[in-house]
Amino acid sequence: MTYAPYKLFALVQTAAEFGISAEAVLRGTGLVAAALADGKAICTVDQYLMACSNALRHCRDPRLPIQVGKSLHLSAYGLYGFALICSPTVRSGFEFAVRYHGLATPIFEIAWEIRDGYFVWTFPDEARVAYSRPQRTFLMIQQLAQHVTHVKDIARADRRPIDIKVALDPVEPGALFEQEFGCPVSFSAARTEITYEMSILDDRPPLTNPVTHAMLRESCEALIGRVPEKSGLAGQVSRIFMESAAPFPPMEMVAARLAMTPRTLRRRLTEEGASYSGLLDQVRNDLARQYLATDTFTVDDIAQLLGFADTANFRASFKRWNGQTPAGYRSRC
Repeated sequence: MTYAPYKLFALVQTAAEFGISAEAVLRGTGLVAAALADGKAICTVDQYLMACSNALRHCRDPRLPIQVGKSLHLSAYGLYGFALICSPTVRSGFEFAVRYHGLATPIFEIAWEIRDGYFVWTFPDEARVAYSRPQRTFLMIQQLAQHVTHVKDIARADRRPIDIKVALDPVEPGALFEQEFGCPVSFSAARTEITYEMSILDDRPPLTNPVTHAMLRESCEALIGRVPEKSGLAGQVSRIFMESAAPFPPMEMVAARLAMTPRTLRRRLTEEGASYSGLLDQVRNDLARQYLATDTFTVDDIAQLLGFADTANFRASFKRWNGQTPAGYRSRC
């Protein structure tokens, strides 16, 4: 699966502060720094893991993964991040985070539980993922810094953990972690946990907006549900559409993000039995049907969300796709 390269961009930017060139970080990934900066690249988890291994060859300072994680605010995560920020409550935001975590270049699974009157984040697969010991240490330290940063982004108050337990061998200097995370941090634990006061679940995010959250949630549902069924180049193009707000990007922009010419993009899609306009229509139709299945949006709203010039054009397109009007479809949901 491919993702927007926000984590890779953060790693490259932070590594530069430690004297590591972008070329050194990206060696062997097939990516270049210029493409990351102008939004024309996509990446996989494997490419990110390779970049982390490259960075580790030049620097074992734990400050590097901490700073990478701290730089990854929720606003960097596209639809997924903005949906979290707009959540009605912190509790619903955390539920959303787990449900749609597959959209966020996942390195570890995430989960949370309520235990002994406290709210606890855990990482269920941390002992199963096949990372080398240096990789695991780097990635878990980054994950902890990301989590602490994300909680601060979504909570109204400056919430800090009560304590953090880490299932890693001790990392020096130990005092660095307590200073950076603002709480006691212990290593050699049975599993990694970040514990917060239970009351955090009742906070309201500063930018809470139920309408915006509902819209973004529907988009994320479509992105994580239907689009991954496609493979190859057609799947990559569909994912770019789903990660974009209307107006959707033209073929030239999509081709640039995939490091090819429009002509090559058109030819390769044809070889897969797909087309740019057909994929865009399918994404629009998937979103339209999901929006219509709720009572959140009017037909006029949906036309605007999907980038149609006017509602009449949307109605005509929807009838062409589905053989019925938007109103008729909604009445059967």
